[in-house]
Amino acid sequence: MSDYNINGLAIPLFLIFMAMEFLYLRLCGRSLHRYNDSVTSLSMGLCLLISDALLKAYTFTVFIYLWQHHRLFDFAATDLITWVVFFFGVDFCYYWFHRCAHEINILWGTHVGHHQSEEYNLTTALRQSAFQYAFSWVFYLPLAILGCPPQVFLVQFIILKLYQFWLHTQAIYRIPGLEGFFSTPSSHRVHHAKNPVYIDRNYGGTLVIWDRLFGTWQPELKQEACHYGTTRPLDTFNPIKANLQHWNMLLKDTLHTRSLRDKFSLWFQPTGWRPNDCLSLEHDTSAMQKDGCRDRQKYDPPTSKLNKIYAGIIMLSLFLLSTLFLFLTPSLVFWQLTLGSCLIILGLVVANDLLESKTTYLKFEVVRWPLTIWFSVTLWFTPSTTIVIDTIAMSVPASQSLNYAASVEKWPEWHPQSLKVYAPRSNTLIKDELFEEDITTPIGPQHLKWNITKYEPNQIWQAEAINQNNGTHILLTYEVSETDTGSRFKRTLSYTVPNVFLTAFNVLIFKNKVEVKSEEALLNLRNVLEKRFKD
Repeated sequence: MSDYNINGLAIPLFLIFMAMEFLYLRLCGRSLHRYNDSVTSLSMGLCLLISDALLKAYTFTVFIYLWQHHRLFDFAATDLITWVVFFFGVDFCYYWFHRCAHEINILWGTHVGHHQSEEYNLTTALRQSAFQYAFSWVFYLPLAILGCPPQVFLVQFIILKLYQFWLHTQAIYRIPGLEGFFSTPSSHRVHHAKNPVYIDRNYGGTLVIWDRLFGTWQPELKQEACHYGTTRPLDTFNPIKANLQHWNMLLKDTLHTRSLRDKFSLWFQPTGWRPNDCLSLEHDTSAMQKDGCRDRQKYDPPTSKLNKIYAGIIMLSLFLLSTLFLFLTPSLVFWQLTLGSCLIILGLVVANDLLESKTTYLKFEVVRWPLTIWFSVTLWFTPSTTIVIDTIAMSVPASQSLNYAASVEKWPEWHPQSLKVYAPRSNTLIKDELFEEDITTPIGPQHLKWNITKYEPNQIWQAEAINQNNGTHILLTYEVSETDTGSRFKRTLSYTVPNVFLTAFNVLIFKNKVEVKSEEALLNLRNVLEKRFKD
């Protein structure tokens, strides 16, 4: 598993797209966003991302185990047919999870949060139940048994989820040529609608061919406008209550019913089924929208402008903290995971309560803010180390290869990133000698100050440097050994970046380039040395 969760880096990108949709709709004279509803949707999205980050290591490990030990077929990740087959495979498994999540009581509790919003816009795409991934991963395990390489599954699953983001918009009506085959905003609006004709339709993720095949397809009708939300309205902005709404009802029914059989079976009955002796518990029948499209005033409690501003400040701070926290989650220890999760969830509860003009949790702000600031700063300055090791065989003696590589003034001759070296002399540098270097990187020219820390003739040469532009610490080691045909040259580059911004840049861009340049450098070194030795 990776030491970093790049899903966290997608938060700013999603916010940009949501802002673009909001501005576009307003320019078109359409107001399809409510501040409080959007805050709740984003809050639930953050809860899901936390849950996903905490569970991913376990769930993906199970997938890998089944693939390694119990797969029936061998598919190569480099073959196009593998990607085509499992594109359909991942989408097929998603269809059945999605359908079961709508049709089985206990699973509806893991998915209902995605449908609770009475608005439909890109913020709704992020409005997901926090417990969804705790159940959905099981539906994809057959792919591991069929031989889907883990990296193929991971990429296909990410594509599936990213594709679904843009479906949650009313800015696009219908797309000729795609309707009825691919999921589109039109087909997915049907899925989110609570009109009787639309309920439990269009489960497809990327494709809707499964809906056509299994009888759950329904196109959007011009004469039937979509009404969004659930037939059991949420009537709260609290993300904890939203996530537990359906399960809370099931638990109450479990405790209330006298039938021992129903206490267990009701969790696995069709969604909405309740024991006969529990039906009377629904005292407020007016809250139930049996027809799904009866006029009903949306839940929009009044609150002060000050509360809205403060809730917005909380959310902005939590977006920053969540981006750092989620990105670093795989490398954090238990207390950091616990503290980060609690700070984010508490902040979300406070913000959403304020939008209901409640101050129940406001007293915790005295503690939450200092801890949030301290924890955010701590995460920002979390260093990370990358190690790149390359080995190559040469038809030259070990002493010659090491001495040439340690003659740092010659580095620009064979290392593609080295521009100029300022060395005290042209031959091999030994322990405690200093030199400087200009290098080229994807973020521009950088200046390094080096110190030789170890030199053992014919064996090892080591130097460390500090990047004067960004504080990165570098440790470079050359090791040589004699072979029957010449020598074996090992180059180990270890570099430690001092903050999360550089870590993210390294993970997304720089590391791959360094690995390529390191391999290229050793090939150049061998070519130069073998040519000199031959001459």
